[in-house]
Amino acid sequence: MYKNLNPSAIGIFGRQSELVEIALTHRFKGLEIDITEVTKRAQTTSAAQACRYLCSAPLTIAGFELPIRWAGDEKDFQADLAQVPLLLEVAGALNADRCVTTIKPTCDQRPFHENFKFHVERISQLADALSPGNVKLGLNFLAAPSDRADGGFEFIHQADPALLLINSVGKDNVGLIFDAWAWTVGGGEIDKLRTLRGEQIVSVRLADIPAGVDLAGITNEQRVYPGEGGTIDSAALLTVLDEIGFDGPVATAPWPGSSKGQKREETVKKASAALDALLTAVAKPVEAAGQ
Repeated sequence: MYKNLNPSAIGIFGRQSELVEIALTHRFKGLEIDITEVTKRAQTTSAAQACRYLCSAPLTIAGFELPIRWAGDEKDFQADLAQVPLLLEVAGALNADRCVTTIKPTCDQRPFHENFKFHVERISQLADALSPGNVKLGLNFLAAPSDRADGGFEFIHQADPALLLINSVGKDNVGLIFDAWAWTVGGGEIDKLRTLRGEQIVSVRLADIPAGVDLAGITNEQRVYPGEGGTIDSAALLTVLDEIGFDGPVATAPWPGSSKGQKREETVKKASAALDALLTAVAKPVEAAGQ
């Protein structure tokens, strides 16, 4: 496992050069990026030139949001699929081997079983399109009740159905974004985590739940830094992840709005300290900053 900076997850933004610099200053090993910005530059120059700065930094590109409109209109989906070769060229130049997409917890058009079939078909196509570049796709699910307040048909918002979707897709390059907060809110147990293989997890996001919060009414604003709430034992989770062979990126993911009013440097410093403490606390030593 390695220490990863996910800027949007902690509510910070900046130019590519600024984010690289701050990640290196606080001894992160990985950085998640906006690949859309890079692919746009690659269209006017080349993938190698567009990626030159990122490639020069001693950082692993730990992930990116998949820029494909796969959950909607077929025409949009096919148009975006046609751009995958360039995406893979850029990802290859960056040695970026993992990306993420989020499963919406409701749907206006399709009830659960019909929507499940739709997701299996679309995600299978995504997996096949990404496979030539050896890029893994991580599925993220949203567990907060407020994410299902739009009145649509309810869809995946718990750990077990998310794992069922991944297993139903059945592609080696499709796995789980293990968000400890969503996993806990969505009924996931630590023993269920032990049933997974390390390669089934694409990346890890850590956050805690304030003590005494009723999970039935919890909101995304109640995502706090690991260790601040006392509900989720992040060190225990990392220990299990290490035991099952996960060796990918680990980031903090509190409510991004919690950094409002803070200087960017202070926010990144806090995220860095939280990860350093956790990565050195696991039973079997794993890679932490400065080691």
